[in-house]
Amino acid sequence: MTGVRPSLILLGLILGVAGGLLVGWLVFPVSATATVPAQLRADHREAQIIMIATALRADNNMERARQRLQALGLGDAAGAVGALAVRSEKEGRDGLTRSVLQDLTLALGAPAQAASAAAEAEPTLDAGPTAAQPTAVPAATTPAALPSAVPTVIAKSTYELLSSTPMCDPNQPSLSLQVYVVDENSEELAGVPLELLSDGVVERFFTGLKPERGGGYADFQMLPNVEYALQIDGQVPPLAAVSAPQCNAGSANAFSGYLLMRWQRRP
Repeated sequence: MTGVRPSLILLGLILGVAGGLLVGWLVFPVSATATVPAQLRADHREAQIIMIATALRADNNMERARQRLQALGLGDAAGAVGALAVRSEKEGRDGLTRSVLQDLTLALGAPAQAASAAAEAEPTLDAGPTAAQPTAVPAATTPAALPSAVPTVIAKSTYELLSSTPMCDPNQPSLSLQVYVVDENSEELAGVPLELLSDGVVERFFTGLKPERGGGYADFQMLPNVEYALQIDGQVPPLAAVSAPQCNAGSANAFSGYLLMRWQRRP
């Protein structure tokens, strides 16, 4: 009788393990739920944007970058990336992060972003869900605000052109448009969107991406002998006939100068 008892115990253990496996596999199988990018928390989506920007520098595939940003559910990708770039500069993040975000911001200013020209608020990431959500991507998302580290800029404010000065300095780097924007108290404004329009092409850029030049500073390389219309923060009508000055025209030492503009936001 004592010889039979260990065998029964061993048999019971084997049956218990087998039964547990069957219940786990067949009755209550594990259901894996995938989380789509649009359902990530805001900080995780910011990390995704940085990875997308880094990948763009590596493969130069702008179409793939747009698709990845679209998957994040951003209502205005150019605005959200630009705001994150400004905040990264303000927070003093590492140089690579700041550089790739700036490159992606400028790349998103291409014609595909023309529809974002009339955005009425600074577009950024929303907080995102904190619990498990259904796997379907939401049909529409509404851009919300990034954390308050991004400077507050009132969309479609009234801006006054204080000065527009053609400059001819052969030692100045070839940035043919340099803009400074200040508020009504003459404090520099970062995060102000500017757009250059020419022949149906819209180029978008932001103040504050080069804090070493000032929080309200922005620049752009205009093509020589091309006239642009400049729109600041959606203000209409845009300023027409903006172009790079031609210095020493007609001589062997001719070169393109730069246009220095100063704008002030009015109450």
